[in-house]
Amino acid sequence: MRLTHVTLLAAIAVSALLTGCETTGGQTKTTIYDMHRRIVKLDKDLGGSVNQLNATSATLNERVNDMDTQTRDLRSLLEENQKKLDELKGDMARLFKAMNLSQGVLYDPTKNIQPGPVVIEPPAQTPGAAPMPGAAPMPGAAPAVPGALPMPSAQNELLDSAPVPTGVGAAGQPAPAPVAAADPNVLYAQADSSYQSSDYKTALERFDAFLAQYPTSDKAQNALFWKAKCQLNLQNYADSVKSFEELRSKYPNSTKVPFAMHNQAVAHSRLNQTQEAIRLMQAVIDQFPMSPVADQAKSDLMKLKGAQ
Repeated sequence: MRLTHVTLLAAIAVSALLTGCETTGGQTKTTIYDMHRRIVKLDKDLGGSVNQLNATSATLNERVNDMDTQTRDLRSLLEENQKKLDELKGDMARLFKAMNLSQGVLYDPTKNIQPGPVVIEPPAQTPGAAPMPGAAPMPGAAPAVPGALPMPSAQNELLDSAPVPTGVGAAGQPAPAPVAAADPNVLYAQADSSYQSSDYKTALERFDAFLAQYPTSDKAQNALFWKAKCQLNLQNYADSVKSFEELRSKYPNSTKVPFAMHNQAVAHSRLNQTQEAIRLMQAVIDQFPMSPVADQAKSDLMKLKGAQ
């Protein structure tokens, strides 16, 4: 009886042991299968991400190549535009030179003012012009205008500028006798001839008469310019400033404007209005760098600043 019970207990134990091993093995298989499934899914997901990254990288490389091509094209276009701009500047310089040569102005665009000590020689005395201080009057020279300011010293002397008059008169020849001119061309030629003969007083009267009779003439701007020059030569500096200012206001596109600004600056300097003279000289340089008078303005600007 006791043996039978022992045998039964042993059989139950073996059965339990076998059942437990079978259960543990099933759980292990399930765990392994689940892990395998997850690894497969992860590999699949990673493969898709890698493919997407490769495609994005290829697209970026293609765009970079396109940008490099566009950059080269833009650089080539910029170089071509710069070349055209340089050619245009050259054409403008030649055109400006031709325009001024047509008025009798000699201009060398290669001229360059080098910095250094400024040595100013006293200007040669012009027949009929007011004498310099301390100099004996020249025979036939016009007397100094009463109340006019004294001329500046030779160290600070600024010479006026102007395109050469295009009239028929010649310097040193007597002006023709005045006539009652109904033709504006005749009256202008008489005034121009008087100016070239250095008879600035008569020329001033004739230019005034021309402007009064023919204010809308195509020669009116030139007449106003030479009127202002007559006033400058006669040492009527304040009137000269007003006339040059009137020219610049009425005819802002005239080729005489840079000359008017320079001469107005000279008149201001002789009125001891140095700051205004400096401002106008700098304006000539900035606004009309290709003008024949720009180099003279640079030199005069150094003189004005050195005299302060």
